[in-house]
Amino acid sequence: MNSRNLSPSPALRAGVIVTRPPPGLGPTMAAVAARGLHPIAAPMLHVRQRALSIGAFRPDAIVLTSGQAVGSLTDPQLHDIPCYVVGVATARRARAAGFSHVTAASGTADELTMLLQAVMPSASRLLLAVGQGYGHEMAVALRGQGYRVLRRCVYAVRPAPCLPPDAVAALRAGQVAAVMFYSTRTAEAFIAALTPALAPLLAVVEAIAMSDGVAAVLGAGVRWHGLRVADRPDQDAMLACLPHGGV
Repeated sequence: MNSRNLSPSPALRAGVIVTRPPPGLGPTMAAVAARGLHPIAAPMLHVRQRALSIGAFRPDAIVLTSGQAVGSLTDPQLHDIPCYVVGVATARRARAAGFSHVTAASGTADELTMLLQAVMPSASRLLLAVGQGYGHEMAVALRGQGYRVLRRCVYAVRPAPCLPPDAVAALRAGQVAAVMFYSTRTAEAFIAALTPALAPLLAVVEAIAMSDGVAAVLGAGVRWHGLRVADRPDQDAMLACLPHGGV
């Protein structure tokens, strides 16, 4: 586990702000509570599903870079098609939705691209289901390898304009030990939502980042008590960065 400017958390700070949107928000809140900490919901992105339309395109495989895409893939005819996803959490959602052949990469889009190149023949038809503004680079990379890629935006996200009242109250009361960030977009939305009165309160709070890219956003212009980057881009590694319960 990487640490940057890290020192022990102040005593009596057991609150953990979780910034990811549903449906991942609930399981993460439960996992934080199981560690003896107090989870505080602060979803910094609002997700809106979009209908999927692929016309006559018949994919050899479906590719998902986020579990948020699963909600739009409701056609049962798609569920027997091999589905390649970014990580284990997305794989669980895909299986729960009815997909019968799901293979997970190790947590990043680059690893998902390498997995596809290893198992799918060149010229295969791939349905890349992503959020608005996502997946451009991946589509270009796969097309450069000879794949026929149909990229479809099946959800859109917009940042929350402000922090929820519970999160604001906990910060002002000095009850927050850490804030968890699972993506660059949630990090950007959180930083943008900070008021001049709230920003200085983060100097006694640790930021927990899923990747170096997320950490780069968090470290730009904001002073944290500490900034931790998970060893791997998954929930267990994120949870391992949290302080122990009862701090």
